[in-house]
Amino acid sequence: MGLRDFEYIEPQTVKKACKVLSKYPEEAFTYAGGTSLLLLMKQGIVRPKYLVNIKRIPKLRYIENDTESVRIGALTTHHDLEVSPVIQQFFPMITEIEPQIANIRVRSTGTVGGNLGFAEPLTDLPPIFIALDARIKIETPTDGRMMLLEELFVGYYETCLEASELITEVQIDKTPANFGLKYIRFSAGSDKPAVGSAVAVWIDSGGRAEDARVVLGCVAPTPLRVREAEEVLKGKEFQLELAEQAAEIAARACSPLSDIRGSEEYKRAIVKVLTRQAIEEAFNRAAANRADQQ
Repeated sequence: MGLRDFEYIEPQTVKKACKVLSKYPEEAFTYAGGTSLLLLMKQGIVRPKYLVNIKRIPKLRYIENDTESVRIGALTTHHDLEVSPVIQQFFPMITEIEPQIANIRVRSTGTVGGNLGFAEPLTDLPPIFIALDARIKIETPTDGRMMLLEELFVGYYETCLEASELITEVQIDKTPANFGLKYIRFSAGSDKPAVGSAVAVWIDSGGRAEDARVVLGCVAPTPLRVREAEEVLKGKEFQLELAEQAAEIAARACSPLSDIRGSEEYKRAIVKVLTRQAIEEAFNRAAANRADQQ
């Protein structure tokens, strides 16, 4: 199926883009990388009357190293993350996973802001970013605001953003020496992940988890933070039985759909395996990072 006719709009500033989106709240779609949107348009699932291309808006593609955080512009591509020395230095786990995401064409054109704003459930970055307590900067026609990325997603392909709002930046605080993060994806032979599990831990001098994050991707309408599993890990050293217990909680908490990538039961089993492995590796990385700083 071919593309239907639409009006192409190319605003030169963020404020102008927001005003266009505000003018056509039900009919305009934002084009940032287009890797997911164009596919849905070709399939006739999405039929915008207005396509608002923000790719030519200056100063939205950057990775900047601030004193306490790293700021990532919304038009930064997956490939930019993959090759960035700043990301490699402060968030090597992102550098590690990026080559596994989709393919080089998608990584070269797909953007961070587009990935988050489109809210597709079968994607890798949101669970990692949420495990890192990432924040996003949102611009409106008149002002702006900050919010936790975790609060953005409300359903399949649905966010809490108003039609006139745009994500312009992701901010991630630099992690301390006692921090470890592991993300594991299972793709079932496809570019898109079928299951993803991100686990982060902060450990004390005795190896006990001071804090933890367990975030699942692809197995719920939105990225799923499993707080019950996090509580199981807090205050404890790594033990296989502990990881098994938290992983079992994560598997019960998710709500995967049966599809060509696997049945609901199969995906729950994969969640359990990946989460257990991610917990062990997150503890190992936290311990290694702490040792390196002593």
